[in-house]
Amino acid sequence: MMMTQGKLALITGASSGIGEATAKAIAQKAGRVVLVARTASNLEKVAREIIEAGGKAEFFAIDLSQPEVVSELAHKVIGEIGVPDILVNNAGAGRWTTIEKTEAAELEQMMALPYFAAFNLTRELLSHMRERGSGHIVNVTSVVARLIWPGAAGYAAARAAMVTFSKALETETRGSGINVTLAMFGKVSSPFWRHNPGSEDNLPMVNAYLPTLSTQEVADAIVRAVERNAGTIVLPRIFRFLFLLNSLTPRTTSRVLRLGWKNSTKSINSDAAKLRRL
Repeated sequence: MMMTQGKLALITGASSGIGEATAKAIAQKAGRVVLVARTASNLEKVAREIIEAGGKAEFFAIDLSQPEVVSELAHKVIGEIGVPDILVNNAGAGRWTTIEKTEAAELEQMMALPYFAAFNLTRELLSHMRERGSGHIVNVTSVVARLIWPGAAGYAAARAAMVTFSKALETETRGSGINVTLAMFGKVSSPFWRHNPGSEDNLPMVNAYLPTLSTQEVADAIVRAVERNAGTIVLPRIFRFLFLLNSLTPRTTSRVLRLGWKNSTKSINSDAAKLRRL
């Protein structure tokens, strides 16, 4: 088990949402946090709030989609602060939109954040964690990585890359003292939806029947996973059942997720009736 007290945690995407809440949750348990995101003003605000609450926080405003910048960040953190005990790969980007409406530049950005950023930053820190013989890496992704529905192809593919990366990382670090957590979440009430207009329109109809998580619930789950060395987080828990259903009856699951996809009111009302019968 790794208690967060006195540990150094580096959290990406820490200027708002899940990253902000996770940084504050770790700081409240006497951990020292390094906040990373693009917007300096937001990071400064989060760091100030943590310090005013009695915690320890520092921040670096960088673009994690640039590999050379990621390398510079890692060297600076190691040289000036130390090797992180905990790395939370949370930074992400991208709208939920159809294949036809996804521009090449947007697709590249969706792969850069989260996948490339998580891979590159982990690579820069991994040998130092190995040398020390300890560490915990949390890779945050979405349940859409395993439950695919129309209207989120680029986003889903990038999040699926995080699943494979996390599993590969776990196999490569087994026995090294480094633990890996794959954190998969459903809809979270965060600024993501405001920053990516139109994305909520592409949520499957079944989502209306599922609970929406708060950023605090997600942050608490991440901290528990680190403290208990949990390999996987899936929240809300009903998604564990949906994953099982998908593995046993993929066609039925696909039909459920496609309900309401057509834009006509008549089709949506008809699909809603079907959903109630399932």
